[in-house]
Amino acid sequence: MTLRVFTHPACSECAPAVEMAWKLTESNDDLNLETVKLENKTGLSKAQEVGIKTIPTLIFCEGEEELKRIIGLPEAIQLEKDFLELNQIKH
Repeated sequence: MTLRVFTHPACSECAPAVEMAWKLTESNDDLNLETVKLENKTGLSKAQEVGIKTIPTLIFCEGEEELKRIIGLPEAIQLEKDFLELNQIKH
């Protein structure tokens, strides 16, 4: 499973969201982190493909299949709870 985090340097909540996501992926071998930066054309294109309108946005996905979308800065405990629930469904 991958946790994809859409960010931009001008976003005040993006750095904490990336740090939170990084901590979650570091403590869970079943989860990979992908950061999509909207300050370049590649990141903007990827964001448009999946309909990102607000940052930060965090998406749990399996391949290209979106499992859960979180808009804004979540609470760390809720992010972990979401991952654990999705991981149980997967197994």
